[in-house]
Amino acid sequence: MNKLFILILTLLVAYPAFPQQRREQMDQALRTPADLKGIVRDGSDKIPLPGAHISLVHQRDSSIAYNTATNTDGSFSLQVLRGRYLMKVSFIGYLTDERAIRVLEDPTDLGEILISQLDARIDEVKIEGQASTAILKGDTIQFHAAAYKTNPDASAEDLIRKMPGITVDPSGVKAQGEDVRKVLVDGREFFGDDPSIALRNLPAEMIERIQVYDRMSDQAQLTGFDDGQAVKTINIVTRLDRRSGQFGKIYSGYGDTERYQMGLNTNIFKDQTRISIIGMSNNINQQNFSSEDLSGFMTSGRRPGMGRGTGSGEGMRRVAGGATPLIGGGVDRGEFIIGQRSGLNTTHSLGINYTDQWKEKINANASYFLNISRNDTETVLEREYFLDEADNQFYSELDESGSRNQNHRFNARIEYKINENNTLFITPRFSIQETESDSYSDITNLLATNEIIGLSETGNRRIWDGYTFSNGLNYRLRLNEQGRSLTANLNTNINNNKYLYFLDALSSYYEGPVFINDLIDQRSDSKTLTMGINSSLVYTEPLGEKGLVQLNYNLSYSDNMSDKITNSWDIIAQAYNSFENDLSNELTNGYLTNRAGLGYRLRGEKYNLQAELSYQHANLSADQKIPYEILIERSFQSLMPSAMFTYNFSRTQNLRIHYRTFTNAPSVNQLQDVIDNSNPLILNTGNPDLKQSYSHFFMTRYSNINPEKSRTFFAFIFGNFTNDFIGSYSLIAQRDTILPNGLLLPRGAQFSQPRNLDGFANVRSMLTYGFPIRPLKSNLNLTGSISYSRTPGMINDQINISNTWNASGGLSVSSNISENIDFNLSYNANYSISENSLRPQLNSNYFYHLTGIRFNWIFLKGWVLRNDINNLLYTGLGEEFNENYWLWNLNLGKKFLANNQAEITFGVYDLLDQNKSVARSFTNLYVEDSRTNILNRFFMLTLTYNIRHFTI
Repeated sequence: MNKLFILILTLLVAYPAFPQQRREQMDQALRTPADLKGIVRDGSDKIPLPGAHISLVHQRDSSIAYNTATNTDGSFSLQVLRGRYLMKVSFIGYLTDERAIRVLEDPTDLGEILISQLDARIDEVKIEGQASTAILKGDTIQFHAAAYKTNPDASAEDLIRKMPGITVDPSGVKAQGEDVRKVLVDGREFFGDDPSIALRNLPAEMIERIQVYDRMSDQAQLTGFDDGQAVKTINIVTRLDRRSGQFGKIYSGYGDTERYQMGLNTNIFKDQTRISIIGMSNNINQQNFSSEDLSGFMTSGRRPGMGRGTGSGEGMRRVAGGATPLIGGGVDRGEFIIGQRSGLNTTHSLGINYTDQWKEKINANASYFLNISRNDTETVLEREYFLDEADNQFYSELDESGSRNQNHRFNARIEYKINENNTLFITPRFSIQETESDSYSDITNLLATNEIIGLSETGNRRIWDGYTFSNGLNYRLRLNEQGRSLTANLNTNINNNKYLYFLDALSSYYEGPVFINDLIDQRSDSKTLTMGINSSLVYTEPLGEKGLVQLNYNLSYSDNMSDKITNSWDIIAQAYNSFENDLSNELTNGYLTNRAGLGYRLRGEKYNLQAELSYQHANLSADQKIPYEILIERSFQSLMPSAMFTYNFSRTQNLRIHYRTFTNAPSVNQLQDVIDNSNPLILNTGNPDLKQSYSHFFMTRYSNINPEKSRTFFAFIFGNFTNDFIGSYSLIAQRDTILPNGLLLPRGAQFSQPRNLDGFANVRSMLTYGFPIRPLKSNLNLTGSISYSRTPGMINDQINISNTWNASGGLSVSSNISENIDFNLSYNANYSISENSLRPQLNSNYFYHLTGIRFNWIFLKGWVLRNDINNLLYTGLGEEFNENYWLWNLNLGKKFLANNQAEITFGVYDLLDQNKSVARSFTNLYVEDSRTNILNRFFMLTLTYNIRHFTI
């Protein structure tokens, strides 16, 4: 009995402690965050829904706990405290999904969340209001297409021109001051890395949202650590009712002076399967492909000597006039672009893009491009060299060139999600190119007294063919749910080029008191081969509740070979068999880097901090056999820190700061010590003593968006500072000079080679502010920019520092009145100051502005009037180059057939016949003036048929 009593008493005393202990354990568990994840899909066809909004509300007090949005693949993941929530999933055009959830396990996987579309037939409720122009979601800026009204036949490019912080010009597309390197459609690749193709060929009517963000590299996406390889990206989110069907256009036009254009653009979308075909042929300077396709085209016909080995690449400021036509119903009729396009161009291109999803595990994308182009250019070029404070020299060149280029390009991207823990990316690229070019130049060197000191008549012929191949493999193994992972990366590339080059030149110059002639008739056979491999291994380990540690190792190696054999014409043998040792070379070089690093990431509710320190050991080797034997072995040790910090002040504003360091090795062409005499009066060579450069890069970006008032503000600043910058050394012979390699440099001739110089700097800032002008039903965007560059160079063994300041500002007003009236008024002013420490005569101070009016009007029954008017003004360049002229494109069209699917358009390009191609360039060595032939006024009649067939 006593034992029973004692047992009961013990239980009664201990009982209160058990619930207390249990409650403490439960409280501790509830205070530990858990991962909540899932994927939002369309309820009918299971298409992922990127950008769907998800909110969690506490059931105990109905307070909003968490907000997030789905990624481009429809997935979401966030850390939440364990408990009970009411979850809401919303997406434009869909019914809101509400459900009660319990988050107890780590992780809690909700799997697929299927939401249903709104019934398109429901029309009892009508909601009117101003759509928000933009919202900010983390680092992603999202613009709603419905907030910007465009004409019915507008392209995606026409649409984004209206969006604050986005600009389109001849150099490409920029967002918040950075170059847009990639455009995705619903989160997927579209024609590889060419941003212009998607923007010019997708109609604005099928777009629901435009997302702008920094897309990290495949490896960074897998590890969660920013590796500094992010690129500015635009993701076009299409409307759900436009994701299945066929759309595009076919056009053909003919004008006076035998000008023509024709093309097609067709897209076949069916759920996940998407096929796009584009093609064009014209002789009106329209180009619809990337600079990769022009890699041998625009340079192979380059004027010998222009911008080569004369310091022109150091501190150059170039201002130019000239424009390309935007005319007719079938061509993009966006804002009339001002910018120099040298010569006359004929283009034929064909592109095919394929995107699909296979068995819900593989996302595949592949594209192929064929481009055939011809360029014909005539240029008159004049330079004034300032040799010292009291002496100068004049150089003039009359050049005629023609080039023909054919390029095949293929690239693909395969994302294979093997299972929840294994992911693989494969990205092959392949291109083949063939180029032929011919040029003739008549060159004169004069003293200030008009005394001729050198003449040259030069003919060049180049035949070039080559191929490039690269492939990337990224594999990730997730070891647990808390962030432990192992990632492997392997990239390989090969670049093989062969050149056949003929030079026929007659040069005359003084040698002592005698004016002598020098005849050159040479053939050069050369080839370059570059092979590289880059591999990395990354391990991540969670540290604490919010931290993550990364260990990484990178091994990369590039092997380069350059072989050039130059022979002169042997009159007796009637063959090119006289070997020119000084003009030939045989060189191999390698660059091996080993880098190991330790990084730490701390992620909070409002911030993300990342820091990393790496140690890099690099070996640079070079083995030259011709023109003389030299063996180079160098090693470099570098500490390479990097840091990134992002802070979200609120849902509408954030700040991003990024700092990193990087190195660049000299190329095989910069290392090879062989004379290039393609212009006998301007010689250049490489430098085997070059070292790698070391650069610091920083960037700060601030974003503030007020959705309620449709106001946007972006501020951006970046800087780049480089030690051992590979700059230019230039020598202008004021008397006959023997070069170190024994060659004679006649009086007035020039010699240049690359050299390592310290002190390079480049800083640029930009801000933009956009807001609606409601009485005018328009949007106003204000922009401002300030930049500074410091470029070192050497002239006749003296250091020259070129400092350039540039300030610009502008505004644009884009209409939001209706689909029938679309106008854009723009103004941009630019003021530039440049100073040279060694040659103050080369200091420049000039101003230019560009005023543009773009007006499209649909009136009566299907009549369309399109106007693009621009005024270009330069002052401060000198009387002959102070320009003030107008460029006016005018189109009048009539729509017909059902739903206005067809249009016939009569257009005139450069109505006032004032288009010019003139340029003045300022370098640390000379002032250059050039005039180039350009496409002038012509008329054209164009017939366009729009394809629009969508299934819901």
